[in-house]
Amino acid sequence: MNRQKIFLLAVIIFIAPFMSLSASTKDRQLDVLSPAVFSLIKIEGIIGQKIDSCIVNGVMAKDFELYSLPFKNKLDNGGGFTGEFWGKWFTSAALAYGYQPTQAHKNILDKSIFDLLKTQDADGRLSSYSRENDFGFWDIWGRKYAILGIIAYYDQTGDKEALKAVCHSIDALIEIAGPGKKKLTETGLRILGALSSCSILEPVVLVYERTGNKKYLDFAQYMVKLWSEPNNYNPKGIRLIEEALAGTAPIHIAAPKGYEMMSCYEGLCELYRVTGDSKLFKAVVKFGESVLKKEIMIVGSGSSCELWCDGAKRQTEILEQPMETCVTVTWMKLCYQLLRLTGNPVWGDQLEISLYNSLMGAMAAQGKWWAYFSPLIGERMPSPMQVPVCQSSCCVANGPRGMLITPAWSVMKGKYGPVINLYSRGKWSQKLENGTELTINQETDYPENKEILININLPKSSRFTISLRIPIWNVNSTLSVNDEIIKIVPGTYAHIEREWKDGDKIRMDMDLRGRIIRATGNVNNLAVMRGPIVLALDNRMVKAENYNLWLLPTDTKWNYQNELGGLKFVLPEPTKSADSQPQYIELTPTKSKPNNVWMAFEVPFLYKYTHFFDHQQKNLVMCDYASAGNQYAENNLFRVWIPQPLFMNDIFPENTWRILYREGSTRPIIPYK
Repeated sequence: MNRQKIFLLAVIIFIAPFMSLSASTKDRQLDVLSPAVFSLIKIEGIIGQKIDSCIVNGVMAKDFELYSLPFKNKLDNGGGFTGEFWGKWFTSAALAYGYQPTQAHKNILDKSIFDLLKTQDADGRLSSYSRENDFGFWDIWGRKYAILGIIAYYDQTGDKEALKAVCHSIDALIEIAGPGKKKLTETGLRILGALSSCSILEPVVLVYERTGNKKYLDFAQYMVKLWSEPNNYNPKGIRLIEEALAGTAPIHIAAPKGYEMMSCYEGLCELYRVTGDSKLFKAVVKFGESVLKKEIMIVGSGSSCELWCDGAKRQTEILEQPMETCVTVTWMKLCYQLLRLTGNPVWGDQLEISLYNSLMGAMAAQGKWWAYFSPLIGERMPSPMQVPVCQSSCCVANGPRGMLITPAWSVMKGKYGPVINLYSRGKWSQKLENGTELTINQETDYPENKEILININLPKSSRFTISLRIPIWNVNSTLSVNDEIIKIVPGTYAHIEREWKDGDKIRMDMDLRGRIIRATGNVNNLAVMRGPIVLALDNRMVKAENYNLWLLPTDTKWNYQNELGGLKFVLPEPTKSADSQPQYIELTPTKSKPNNVWMAFEVPFLYKYTHFFDHQQKNLVMCDYASAGNQYAENNLFRVWIPQPLFMNDIFPENTWRILYREGSTRPIIPYK
């Protein structure tokens, strides 16, 4: 071989590792909106308090060494799922460290990942199952979470040994589940159609993004190809892409396990980012839209017994084990993915609703514990202690992830400038394209109050665009910059392009009128929302009495007759459909409320003494959904949906904890007060 050939061969050998990296960069589909830099954010107000409590009392206060025990002692050989706990908790801890980058938090991350990686086998295998139990019920699911945790550590620290360990772990998986070997679509629980195993797509693609090693992309695309092929679990294949594109309702796709199914679509989001395959993008968007239409309930979550259940239609029923917190978190993570990919504010609207209602309502004991299921009627019940050896449960480990992605979508980076999605007291810093440091200070008590003031701080004037999310319900609102009125359209972003200077002020008044919401499945059931907040009746403020009531909208027409000494009454009107124009209802703040209730309002109801005699207005107090039932006690009852009429003597069903928990006869309690 001559010198020229030897030189060319050396060049090829040298640049080969970088060729695949440049290909991944070239093919990468950039997000429309990019996440914020956590360390440049300080969120205050009620959301800031919840985030801080979640970190201080929950994530960073955990006895995290217990989460490594399943890997050390192979605790899941009997079919357990404790392998997921470490990764769920650790990804939350990594987000917490990104938001509050203290040395104490870093020490916890370092110690925990060191404990975990000591359990990794020489060939890279990292599992809570012994080797002879490869592909056991939740084996690959647990590996997925461990890999996600290690990737989160690498992203925070740049530790190359961590990246090497995660690559080694996936290499071990490829050895036994690559082309021509065991199919992942025939692993895990058959009843779940292998969805749990297939969700490992997400970390595999993330590792490809961080290494550029094409074998990981090849493995990811091979796995997705398997989804379309018949197998022993699914005679037609799980067909996640095809069914989503066809508009198939989630309950009819593969197996209707909500949490695991959405996790697979999260993987498709990552695969789209590196391939630019528009079919993947369309499938994920259509799936998200279908979940929103068919399954998501008024407070921003879904599921019954962890399964899709046509929840949008059935949410007025007393459902068994409704709205698993893991479903809430994964729905929020999917909405966050869709917000990044599409820039469509509908996903920001959904994140806000889920955050203020289903997620905050599930967080108990100042962030130390979480609910497993969250009803719309009855009582709240804390998650049982599923695994005493780990002092945890699936939702306790997972709940903080939903809370701690909030900084990422709060104020994002758009092509032309910052995009404000979350209105909360706090401070956000961001570097503009020209290198100028922008700081956004929000002064607001929203959603308690309607006023939002945004102060712009700049070292020098710059031309860029600030975009503000205008919620779909915000129809009677004003927006101004330095007293100059800006036209807005609900359900869009208001894009304000101008030469911004230090001291500029943006003011917005939100439309916080009470809105009457009609149920999709039973339009004679009504609910009340105020901005993003769902309101509920709570038996600490409303007592059972022997009469019936109807909600009283502001446009109600009263009739007067002078016969028989004068009559005042309301005549019936045709029942409106769920998609009709919203009706509004007067809400009057009340100071008479329990100390641990955030917001409460007097709400007008119609009392009919008899068919057309002496109709009157009676006020009941309703509070925000997250506060309703927040004593987590058997005697603290609440309800969201209000049938017309509302039979006040039978307003709150009792002992509903028995349909939230069926594994024992003793009601679970919060283990940490």
